[in-house]
Amino acid sequence: MVVALIDDLQFQQRLEAAAQALGLAVRYPSPSDAPVDFLVAHQPRLIVVDLHARSLDWRAWVLAAKTSPATRKMPILAFGPHVETALWQEARQLGCDAVTSNGSFAADPVGAIQRHARPDESAELHRQAQQPLPALARKAIEQFNRGEYWEQHETFESVWRAEPGPIRQMYQGILQVGVAYYQIQRHNYLGARKMFQRAWQYLNVLPDICQGVDVAQLRADAKAAMDELERLGPERIAEFDLALLKPIHLLDKGRE
Repeated sequence: MVVALIDDLQFQQRLEAAAQALGLAVRYPSPSDAPVDFLVAHQPRLIVVDLHARSLDWRAWVLAAKTSPATRKMPILAFGPHVETALWQEARQLGCDAVTSNGSFAADPVGAIQRHARPDESAELHRQAQQPLPALARKAIEQFNRGEYWEQHETFESVWRAEPGPIRQMYQGILQVGVAYYQIQRHNYLGARKMFQRAWQYLNVLPDICQGVDVAQLRADAKAAMDELERLGPERIAEFDLALLKPIHLLDKGRE
């Protein structure tokens, strides 16, 4: 997936042809879309920004993407006229990871995507998702399910740091949901919300069933807890129903 903030038809056509050649779709946000919500929903491998786009406030989008814990790791490639050095500098200061000229981008959009997009790890992720859940990860989930949210953080941190493959995203995502629950227990609204936001960038790319973990149910439970947290707000977080902090479901298929 590529998200593009481009309203020039010629650049759109070049980008779409390049993305199609690489097996990627292109999505264009509308002015009514909230930047972080849109990016979290689509999980793009690359965000492409035309520095002369007028239909959207690209500055607000770049700033939002790079300051939110849920999206700041998403790479942003911007392009604009090579003579507008001040505009290039502004784009970099706001958070664009790379800036190139209109001509360079138009000449080789396939190469631009390949150089700057996040690697496609989907095949390896799905392969690892079929493997048994490691013993230490199972221990961390047992801690999570007992409400030992800080302890599961410590255990999962050891698991994901030792795992070089993309399955580490599941361990990181569960860890952060657990810390969000821990912060809810401590009545720390901002801390809980921040950890939920961080968790989505990992959980949203996972298969529904991953190493025997019911990830789809975990996403639904975490979303329900976050929605209730935001409904209550920081002033009423003490009213949060802790019964919404659901355990993680393990399926027999994933048991060793």
